[in-house]
Amino acid sequence: MARQLFLLFRHSRSAARRSRFDRYIPCRIPLIESPLDKTDNPPRLYRQADATPIELFFDLFFVANLSTFTASNDINSLEALWSYVCFLGIIWFTWLQVTLFDIRFARDSVFERVCKAVQLATMVGFASTGSGFATRVLPENLWIFHSLTLLLAISRLMLTLEYFIASVYLPSDTAFNLRCVTLFMFLNSLIYIALYFLFNDRAASIGSQIWILWWFQFAAETFVVMVKTDELPGIGFEDTHLNVRMGLLTLIIIGDGIISVTRIVNRTVGNGWTRWSFVHIFGVTISVYLLWQSYFDITPTEKLGKLRQKIWTCLHFPLHAVLILLSEGMQILALTLDVSLKLKSLRDIILSACGVTRPSASDAVDSINKTITGFGIDFTHGAMEGKYAIQGLLWDLRHQARLCPSEMESGSLNIERSHDIMGNVTVALFSSMGITPPDGHTTAKRSDHLLTMYLRMFGFVFLYYFIVAALAMFMFAAFIFLVNHDPTKRVLRIGATGTRVVAGFSLLSIIALVSNFDLAYKYMTNPIILFTVALALLICLLSDQLWHALAFYYAGFEAESGNDIELDAIPTNT
Repeated sequence: MARQLFLLFRHSRSAARRSRFDRYIPCRIPLIESPLDKTDNPPRLYRQADATPIELFFDLFFVANLSTFTASNDINSLEALWSYVCFLGIIWFTWLQVTLFDIRFARDSVFERVCKAVQLATMVGFASTGSGFATRVLPENLWIFHSLTLLLAISRLMLTLEYFIASVYLPSDTAFNLRCVTLFMFLNSLIYIALYFLFNDRAASIGSQIWILWWFQFAAETFVVMVKTDELPGIGFEDTHLNVRMGLLTLIIIGDGIISVTRIVNRTVGNGWTRWSFVHIFGVTISVYLLWQSYFDITPTEKLGKLRQKIWTCLHFPLHAVLILLSEGMQILALTLDVSLKLKSLRDIILSACGVTRPSASDAVDSINKTITGFGIDFTHGAMEGKYAIQGLLWDLRHQARLCPSEMESGSLNIERSHDIMGNVTVALFSSMGITPPDGHTTAKRSDHLLTMYLRMFGFVFLYYFIVAALAMFMFAAFIFLVNHDPTKRVLRIGATGTRVVAGFSLLSIIALVSNFDLAYKYMTNPIILFTVALALLICLLSDQLWHALAFYYAGFEAESGNDIELDAIPTNT
C-alpha cells in the first residue's frame, strides 16, 4: 500500500510538471505562423476583429514621420504644397501595402516581427529624407531620391517575401493568385532599383520630375493587390478589419491637427490669454472636432461590397491629404489673425505719436518700443536682421530734432519711416512664429517689398485652404454615397450627399474674394474665417438629422404602400 502511494505521488508530480509546461506553450512565439485558422472546416484565413498592437505601432511610425516632415517644411507656395502631397503619397502607399497584407495574412511570429522591424526601419529612413525633399531632381538633393527609391525597393522586397511565405500555407488554387501578387511585388521592387540609376547628374536632361514614375508603380501595385483578391474567395477584404485600420489612421491624422492647436497656443498665448486669442484657438479647435465628427458619423457599420470597399479605401489618400492641409492652413490663418491684431495696436501707437494730443518725442518712441517689446517676439528664429533694423529706426527717431512732420517742417516719423517700422515688425512677428515666405523670395529689404511678399503668401494660403476645404466636403459626400447603399436609406444618401456638395461649392466660391483686395483683406483679418469651415460642417451634420428623419418616414410610407422595402435589407455585394 505504501508502495502504491509512493508511485501515485511520483505520477502526480510528473502530471503537475507537465501541466505547468503546457501552460507556457501558448506563450512561446513560433518561428513562422500559418495564416490559416485550422479550427474551421475547411480552413480559412485567420481574421482579427481589431487592430493588433504591432499594427498600431506601425501607425505611430507613420504619423511621427508625417509630423517630422510637417515641422521641417512650410506650405507657403505651390511647389511646397506639391512636395507635401508627394511625400505623403510615398509613406501613405507604403503604409497601405503593408496594411493590405497584415489584415489578411499576418500572424504573430518571429518571422513577422523581423519583417515588421524592417518596415519600421524604412519609415525611419523616409523621415531622414523629409527635410530636403522637393519635386525636382537636382544635384544637391540627388541623395534623397537615391535613398527613397532604395527604401521603396526594400519595403516591396520584404512584402514579396511575406507574400511568398503566406502562399506556402494556402491551398494550391488560392496560392496561385497570391504568388502572382508575389511575382508582381518582386518585379516592382526591381523597377525601384532600376530607378536608382536614373537618378543621376543627367536626370535634368531626362526629366527633373522622373520620380513621377513612382506614382504609376503605386497605382499598379494597389490595382494588382486589390484585383487579385476578387478572383478567389477567402483572400479578400470583406471579413477583415480594413475599415478599422483606415478609421484609426484617419483618427490619428485628425488628431495631428490637435498638434496645430497646441502650436498656436504656444505661439500666441505666451504673454497670457486675451479675448481674441481665445476666439482664434476656439475656432481652430471646433473645426478639428467637427472634422472628426463628420468623418466618423459616416464610417461604414456594415459590410461594403467588393467594388465599394476598394473605392472607399483608395479615397482615403486624398482625404488624408486634405485633412492635413486643412490643419496646416488653419494654423497659418490663426497666427495671421494674431499678428494682424498686434500690427493694428502698433499702428494706433504710431498714429497717436503725431495725433492731436501729442506726447513728447521721447515718450512717443518709448511707447512704440514698449509696444513692440510687449509682442514677445523671439528674434532668434530668423528675425535678427529685423531686430537690428527696428533698433536702428527707433534710435534715429530718438535722436532727431523733430519727430512729427507738419505743413512747414518735415519730421523723422514720416509715412516712409512708419512703413519701415511696420514692415520690419511684421517680418519679425511672422518669422518668430515659423511663417516665412518661400525660399528665394526672402531677399527683399524695403518694407513695401516685405509686406508684398507676405501678402502674396497669405493669398496663396487663402486659396488652397478653401480649395481643400471644398475637397473635404466632396470626399465626405462620396463616402456617404458609398456607405449608405441600403435602399431604405435612399433619401438619406441623396439628401446628405447633396448637402455636402452644395457646401463644397459654397466654400469654393469664397476664393472669388481674391479679386477684391480690400474685401479679401478684411475677411482674412476677421476671426470669422476660422469659423467658416466649422459652420459648413455643422450645417451638414445638423441637416443629416433631418435626412435621417425623412428617410425613416419614407421607408415607413413605402412599407405601408406595399413596395416591399425592408428596413434591414442586406446590402448588395457591388
